[in-house]
Amino acid sequence: MKQLRYLMPSLALAGLAACGGAEPAPDVTTNRDSGREASVQPDVVVPPMDVTSPPDVTMPPDDVTVPPMDSGPTCGAGEMTCAGACVDTQTNALNCGSCGNACAAGEACMAGTCRALVTCTAPEIMCGGGCVNAQTDSANCGACGTMCTAAQRCMAGACVAMRVCPAGETDCTPAGATMTCINTQTNAMNCGACGNMCAAGETCMAGTCQATACPVGLTRCTAGGVASCIDTQTDNSNCGACGTACGPTEACMAGTCRATCAAPRRLCTVAGTMTCIDVQSDDANCGACGTACAAGQSCTAGRCACPTGRTACGGTCVDTATDEANCGRCATRCGTGQTCTAGVCACPRGQTLCGGACVNTQTDTANCGRCATACTAPATCSAGVCNSLCGPGTTSCGGRCVAVTTFQTDNANCGACGNACSAANQCVTGVCRPRNDARLSATLIALSPMREITLTGSTTDATRDGPTVTCGCSSAGNVWYRYTLTTPGVVYFDTAGSSYDTSLFITDAAGTAVPAQAANGFAAAGLCNDDAGCGTGGGFTSGLQSRTAGYFTAGTYYVSVSGCGTGNFTLHAQYVQDSVARVFNTTRISGTGNTGNTTLTSTSSLTAGTCGGTGGAEHARWYLTCGATATRQLFSTCRSDPGALFTRRLFSSSPTLFDPVMYARSAQTSAQIACNDDGSGTGVDCRGVIPITPGSTVGGLDSANRGSRLSGLQTPRGVGVLFSDALNASGGMIFNMRYEAN
Repeated sequence: MKQLRYLMPSLALAGLAACGGAEPAPDVTTNRDSGREASVQPDVVVPPMDVTSPPDVTMPPDDVTVPPMDSGPTCGAGEMTCAGACVDTQTNALNCGSCGNACAAGEACMAGTCRALVTCTAPEIMCGGGCVNAQTDSANCGACGTMCTAAQRCMAGACVAMRVCPAGETDCTPAGATMTCINTQTNAMNCGACGNMCAAGETCMAGTCQATACPVGLTRCTAGGVASCIDTQTDNSNCGACGTACGPTEACMAGTCRATCAAPRRLCTVAGTMTCIDVQSDDANCGACGTACAAGQSCTAGRCACPTGRTACGGTCVDTATDEANCGRCATRCGTGQTCTAGVCACPRGQTLCGGACVNTQTDTANCGRCATACTAPATCSAGVCNSLCGPGTTSCGGRCVAVTTFQTDNANCGACGNACSAANQCVTGVCRPRNDARLSATLIALSPMREITLTGSTTDATRDGPTVTCGCSSAGNVWYRYTLTTPGVVYFDTAGSSYDTSLFITDAAGTAVPAQAANGFAAAGLCNDDAGCGTGGGFTSGLQSRTAGYFTAGTYYVSVSGCGTGNFTLHAQYVQDSVARVFNTTRISGTGNTGNTTLTSTSSLTAGTCGGTGGAEHARWYLTCGATATRQLFSTCRSDPGALFTRRLFSSSPTLFDPVMYARSAQTSAQIACNDDGSGTGVDCRGVIPITPGSTVGGLDSANRGSRLSGLQTPRGVGVLFSDALNASGGMIFNMRYEAN
C-alpha cells in the first residue's frame, strides 16, 4: 500500500504529460528518501513555483505522505478500549464503570458498579443484584425480569391465572391443574407456603413443620404454637404434665414439683441450669435471681453495698475521703489544683481557690490579695497589692488603676473610691440612689387577696418625679412601686412603723395621678395622703405616717412613697377583690350612720361565716381602721340600734322567713373577726318586721329576735369587710344596717 501511495503522484504527472502537458522535471532525491530501497523510491516531480523561496529555506517535497497513527482495535457497541483491549465496563470486574476501576475481592461488577457478591440459596436466584424466589416472585417468575400480569400470580415458576380461595386457605394449584385451596397452617405438603413439604415424621402446626412423635421417655408439649419433646420427669415448666410449672423454690423431680431450696436460698437459672442460690449473699443474684451487684460491691443481707469506708457513686464504689471527683459526697469534684483530703477539697498551702482554680493571691494579677481583685496593666501584684503608677484620667482605687469617670456609675466606687452602694441602690451620676428612684424602674408588688404584703425601702438620695399632688409633704425625693390588677377591688397602702414623715400617692399606667375618691375619704388627686391621723397603735408609731385606699378597676398602677424628708420606710399593701361577694359595695362606710334599705336579690352565695350564711347572696361593704385597741366597730340590723331593721317575712301571707347573719373579715390577716346570727347584748331588740303591703318597710313585728348584731369589734389595721347574709334563701330580704366604723 505504501508503494502505491508513493507512485500515485508520478502516475498522475505521467498522465498529464501524455495529454500534452508540461514535461516532468528530473528526479530529485532528498535525505528522507535515501534510506529506502531503490525498488520503492517514488518519482518526485517538483512543479514550477510561482513564488521564489529565500535561498536558505528548503521546502519539503510535496509527494511525501506521513502514515496515520495506529488507533487500536475497533470495539463493538457498549464496549470501551482499556489497555488496548475492548471491554464491557458495565460487567468487567477489572474495569468497572471506567478503565482501571477494579472491584475488590468478594465483589462483582453490576451495571458499572462494584457490588458485594450475594450467594442465593435454592429455590432463590440472583436478579438485579439481589436474591428472589423465581418460583413465587410475580416480578421474576421462572426467570429474571419475567413479570406476571395483575390478573396472574407466580406458582412453581410459571404465571397462572389468579384464583380466590376461602378465608384461611391458599391456592396452591400447579399450573394448568384444577384449582386446589390449601390450609397452609396445617397441610404437611404445603406447610406455611405452597410447596413447603414437611419431612417424614413431622406434622404441620401453625404453619411450621414439627415433630409428631417423641422418643421414648419424652412427651410432646406445645407452647406458643411450637411443639417440643419434653422430659416431664425433670422439666420445671412441664413437671408431670405439659404446662405444669414449678414454683421459684421448687424443682421437678420424678414428675413432681418439690421444694429444693430453703429460704433464703432460691432456685435460679445459671448457664441454663436451675441452681439453688443464697440470694442474701450471692453477688450475681443479690436479693433476687439475676440481680447482679456493680463492680466493687458485695451482696450483704440481700442488698448490694460497698465495703466499709466506700460509697457507691455512679455505679462504682469510691472513697469519698480522697476521691477528687467525689470529694465528701458523690459528684462533688475538686477544682483545678485541689486535692481531696478527709472529704474536703483544698488547695495547697499558700494558695486560694478562685473561680474553680487554686491561685497565689500574693502574686496573681487577676486575683491580687483576694479573689476577683484584678490589677490593671501595667500594675503587678506583689504581696497581695497591685503596684503601679496610674496614668492621666485614672486614679488608684483598691490597688487598681481605674478611670475617674467610672465613679459616676460604679456601684463599688460610687462618687469616690471605696464608696459602695447597697444592694437596694445603684450608682447614678456618682450618687447611690434607690434602684426604684424612677417610676419606670418601679419595684413590682405581687398583691395577695385578703393578705397583707410588707416591703421595706428608703428614699435617701432619691430624686423627685411624677405628677404634682397636694396633700402636705409630697415634694421630697420619692421611690416607686408597681402593681397590676386582673380583678377589680379595693387596694390599701400604709407606712405604719416608718422612721420619717412620709406621704403616699398613686398614678395610672401612664403616670397620671388617679382621680380623687372623696366618698372613700381621699379627696386629693392621686388619693394623696400625708398623715393617716391614726396616732399610735395597731402598728402606727407616729401620727406622721400615711395611709391611702380606693376602689380600682383592672389595670396597672404605680404608688409613690415620698414625704417631708427622706429616710427608711415600711410599706404595707392589702387587696380585696370585689368578687369576694355576690354584691360588693364599692363605696367605703365610715363614721356613724345607716346604710339605708338594701334588698338581697340573689339566692346563691360566694362566702360564708362560721355561724352560717350559705343560703343566699351576701352583700359586702368595706371600711378602714387604724387597728388601735381604742377603736371599735358596730354593725347591726337590730331595732334597738337607731334606724336598724330587717324584714322577717316578705309579706304577711308569705311562707318565707328571713333569718339574717353578719360576719366580718380582715384583709390584713384573711381571718374572720366575728360572726353573729341572732343578736347580742342584754335588752337588745332584734325582732324582724313583717310588711303588710308590698314595698312597705313598716308592719308587724316577729316574736323572735332573729336580727344580727356585731358590737365592740376590733379589726386589725387596714381594710375590714362586713358581710350581710342569710341562713336560708335570702332573695327578697330587706335590711337597713346601723354602723359605727373607724
